Amino acid sequence: MREKLQNEPEEKEGTSFGEGPFTIDEVVDKIYKGANIKLILVFITATATATQTPMQIYVTIFAGFIPYTQWKCISDKCFDLLAKTENTKEFYTSATMCDNELVAREDFEWTSDRTSFSMDWGFYCGSEAKFSTISSFFFIGATLGLLVSTAIFDRFGRRNGAIAGNLIGATATLVGTWAPSFEVMLVVRIFQGVGMFIQLTGIYCWVVELTPSHLRSMVSFSIMNIWTLGYVMITVIGYMVTKWNYIFLTVAIMNTIFTIPQLIYPISPRFALVRGREEEAKKTLESFSRLCNNEISMETVSLTYKERAQNFLEQVKDFITYPTFRKETILGIVCWFIVAVLFYGFSFGWVRISSDLYTGHLAAAISKFVGYSIAIPGCNMLGRKKCMLTVLAIGLFSNLLAMPDVEISDNWTLEYVASLIGNLTCSAAFGVIYLYSSELAPTSHRGMVMSLSSASARVGSFTGTYVGLLYAVADRRVPLTVFAGLTCVFMTSIFFMSDPTGRRIPETPIDVEVLSGNKDFVKAHQDDIDDTAEKKC
Repeated sequence: MREKLQNEPEEKEGTSFGEGPFTIDEVVDKIYKGANIKLILVFITATATATQTPMQIYVTIFAGFIPYTQWKCISDKCFDLLAKTENTKEFYTSATMCDNELVAREDFEWTSDRTSFSMDWGFYCGSEAKFSTISSFFFIGATLGLLVSTAIFDRFGRRNGAIAGNLIGATATLVGTWAPSFEVMLVVRIFQGVGMFIQLTGIYCWVVELTPSHLRSMVSFSIMNIWTLGYVMITVIGYMVTKWNYIFLTVAIMNTIFTIPQLIYPISPRFALVRGREEEAKKTLESFSRLCNNEISMETVSLTYKERAQNFLEQVKDFITYPTFRKETILGIVCWFIVAVLFYGFSFGWVRISSDLYTGHLAAAISKFVGYSIAIPGCNMLGRKKCMLTVLAIGLFSNLLAMPDVEISDNWTLEYVASLIGNLTCSAAFGVIYLYSSELAPTSHRGMVMSLSSASARVGSFTGTYVGLLYAVADRRVPLTVFAGLTCVFMTSIFFMSDPTGRRIPETPIDVEVLSGNKDFVKAHQDDIDDTAEKKC
């Protein structure tokens, strides 16, 4: 730890630091005096790229949709089938097309005024799974991006990593504009996933490291709501742009434009310290103080940080040594997987739930926004565990409610309304699980736990895109039953996890055992616990 320095008496404008050294968190907490328009604008422009992650995830929904109700007969075989049908509206469906093995450009032609790569490349009926494969390959890239992001951020910085991720994603999306085949699009999707999860992780860390500690949960949910705005944006773009190639082009241009503010913002002060660039860290903090209308000089302030020399194998061994730590990590990984399956199972199956692709996804985006928003007061009022169990219970009820065939109006069914509620609840659960896991994991292992959990969610995301296929090949009650069953497993996992509400955040695996009330472990390892307490003192 660096030698303590005292501030000179002429330090500025009412913020007294007293004696140092101080951590980055302590300095940020002292500088921040409340929100103002400058801070809000910086937050919005810095996190605007978060909108690009959902835009690139869901771009294939609008660029590759299959218009099963928008086609007409051009062959005798098709016209003969039509002649046998009294209800023309019921004739033009996926069942007619697929059950009778009608072939595009031979038996029928598409009448949609919009293009899609599914129509261009013949993805319908038996080959519809290729559409889901294209969508899901984004999450393979996301997993790769997640695995390499920590090394990138530790070596090149949070902001620089985010910029690099944006450029990778924008370039891949631009290439997708002229993708000539299924195979090329798979490569595009992998690079989109790599870039977007590097940028999302980087900008999240950059923002959080400049956020006062008491506002981090609120800022975390605010970033998720900005993420949701991207869902609205891609729905609007998908509706306004009729050519699938131009949808990709529009997203690529927006991604590039939203990267520009990040080029002028400073690097993370925490990263600067890690790299031994203390003066640069101080300059960033001085810039932050000006944004807060509380300008200070960092010349006489000493900064410090804790170096942690962690051995990977020793961290892995801790999962064997500490039972509660092991149990809660495994249960958390299960929860992350399930919530991702539910989240993306709804998202990529929405075209089957809603009678209109665009209004359905717009309503789903609104329900996501509401879900993230209610999670904040829900956690504060009920606590993490009760809030999560309440949200999941509502989600379970919504899946059961969606099963009866009840038409409310021409455009609204009971399934549609119930699915909107289910979409809201899985969005809220996604938001809470981020906070839940980060508070349960000890500081010494938080990076590993969050990486494992997020990687599990990426596998769930990949799986969720295929759950949507069940709407096409089975009765709609089948995917709803799958969602209900997964929700029950999710609730069971949460039930057996401890509640971190109101507790201090554990620093080591030993703290996890103590805070969770594992009396047998505490009794057997009292000497180790006492030794750890002495070291902290």
